[in-house]
Amino acid sequence: MANLYLTHRCDRGCPFCFARKVLKEGGGNVDDILTIDEIRALLDHYPGQFHELGILGGEPFLYPHLGEVLELLWSRNITAKVFTSATNPAPEALNSIEFGKNPVYFVVNIGTRDTYTDEKYRNLTDFMSRFNRITSLSYTIFDTEADFSFLFDTIDEYHLLMRFIRVGLALPIYRGGNRFISSDRFAEMGKYFVRMAETAAERSVSLGMDCGFTACMFTTREIGVLQRSGVNMAFDCCPVVDIGPGLEAWNCFPLFRLHRENALGTDNLRELYRSFDKHIGDYFGHRAGIFPQCADCKHYRRRACRGGCKSYNVV
Repeated sequence: MANLYLTHRCDRGCPFCFARKVLKEGGGNVDDILTIDEIRALLDHYPGQFHELGILGGEPFLYPHLGEVLELLWSRNITAKVFTSATNPAPEALNSIEFGKNPVYFVVNIGTRDTYTDEKYRNLTDFMSRFNRITSLSYTIFDTEADFSFLFDTIDEYHLLMRFIRVGLALPIYRGGNRFISSDRFAEMGKYFVRMAETAAERSVSLGMDCGFTACMFTTREIGVLQRSGVNMAFDCCPVVDIGPGLEAWNCFPLFRLHRENALGTDNLRELYRSFDKHIGDYFGHRAGIFPQCADCKHYRRRACRGGCKSYNVV
């Protein structure tokens, strides 16, 4: 999978956001966008190699041609996975979506009620009411004291058919710049996630792990709890590849500053991914993971855990 980074524009202002550094460090301006012609050139260059594309920013709802992007992807039999805060009015182009026919679904990055103005919260609730059949939630762990029950209440209140929550960690940007949870608090963060998983199971909701989790965040007993709770466990750190304005590609947001290249510079997607693997491997060398004990960890040696987000090594 790869992601199309459509626009820098976003008015959400999450303190742990690393996407906004793409604008500040990339030398662009807020009006730079990934154009329809660029997206078409990308799809033509890698024919038949995309089956699903993430749509993100910034905020995709602030991108002026979202409807055209969706139509273009659908014409190539590509599923669109749109990541949004849904705090801006849904573009009119979304009104033409035919449930069950158009291959698209939404992942709403959600926060607690106090993080929204009244207007933004109305936009959010209106969107979830209208698109509850093709919407799931995403949540970033930043405050391990925060009450997460609102996540399950939201799923029930708006009758979201996709009873799934993508859970991420507040990770650092390579060489700093955002707020994140320090690696010495991983055990604390792990216990928080276990409590969330137990509640999710009780509420008939599934959880999935985004990048950056490590196996050592959890005790053996806690791993068992996660398994019994039906968590889709993954301890990954691997390239997804984001493609932004000018068809500039980067490994992932946390490592945006490390290396970027032209998305059309290879003959196939595997070569593009291998290029990022090589640059990252050359930079970090043979370092096993983010902790000294990673080198001797049985989970790391059998590649069941990738040792955490590499940005922790250089923050």
